[in-house]
Amino acid sequence: MISLKNLFLLAAAFALYPCLVVANDFAGANSYFLHTLSAVDRAAVLDAMQGANMKLLRVFITRVAAGAKGSSATAVNDLETVAVGSYDDTILRQIDVLASEAHARDIKLIIAMHDRYALGCWDTDAYVAKYNLPVTGCVNGVPDSSTFYTNANAISDFDNRLRHILNFQSPKFGVPWNKLSDAIFAFEIQNEAMGHMNQVAPDWWCGRANVIRSVLGNTGIQISTGGGTDLPTSTQSQLFNCPNIQIVALHDYNLDPSYVASHIDAAKPMALSSGKRLLYEEFGATGSSKQSQIQAVTNTLISTGVPWMYWEVMKPGKGSSDYEIWTDEPSWSTLRSQSLATRQHIGEFSWPEIDNDA
Repeated sequence: MISLKNLFLLAAAFALYPCLVVANDFAGANSYFLHTLSAVDRAAVLDAMQGANMKLLRVFITRVAAGAKGSSATAVNDLETVAVGSYDDTILRQIDVLASEAHARDIKLIIAMHDRYALGCWDTDAYVAKYNLPVTGCVNGVPDSSTFYTNANAISDFDNRLRHILNFQSPKFGVPWNKLSDAIFAFEIQNEAMGHMNQVAPDWWCGRANVIRSVLGNTGIQISTGGGTDLPTSTQSQLFNCPNIQIVALHDYNLDPSYVASHIDAAKPMALSSGKRLLYEEFGATGSSKQSQIQAVTNTLISTGVPWMYWEVMKPGKGSSDYEIWTDEPSWSTLRSQSLATRQHIGEFSWPEIDNDA
């Protein structure tokens, strides 16, 4: 239920932003390398999501190894695996196929245009070599990648990457991605930018959002932050103060309902007053209490009126032992029923890009 306090906040927000008309909430899922799976497995995941009435699917533009997480994945390079500025569009073509398949099921994509953890953490991409970034392999902590966010040449190189992605001509739809609002909900600047680092470049997000918007124009495709490593880093005030950011993405794996609710309640007034929207984009559960944890946190998210996306739906899942979830484990029935329940609930924000027929 929407609290009386939040109704007053909504009324104030509507006076400033008439487009913010509340509508039914929704759920979605991360499946960050689904584009690399076999056609049969892609269809199975998308069909399961459609059956749960999920509306968003989040993928990354990043290198994927063959057989990743025990799946049918084929290996694919990052867009700039060979060298910064040398583009291999194979991964973009794969995502384009996935976008077409998802569109047929009334599911839109969120595309993370880079992964912070490719900077010498879980992977080592071309930016690491060019800018001599430290590499830890995430064995001895997450590397300090400050240079990537502060060096003017690195920023310029990254902006060129963003422009290349946005201008990619869709073979399936016949238009550049920057005009593909039918199939793409949002572009994300980077997954968890500056994650596990002290903030080093406070204007970095807004600068990149300005570049993205300069290419997108007024196409209806949203720009998302890409989230932080937890709720405090996901909800920094600078993200609400940037005009060209529309979606403030929330990430956190602390599933304590009171913790989640308190942080969302603190962020909603900032979102409403600044014309932004909140999306609880990453959370996941693992272990023997996986199913009950999913139930508890999604109950909380439904009550807050903020849409949510689970990490992650993948074939195969790994049962209770990992964050991946598939239809052959009990947790899927809970996730599915909670997604269907979310579509029946009135949310805090308007989502005109999402089909609001519950």
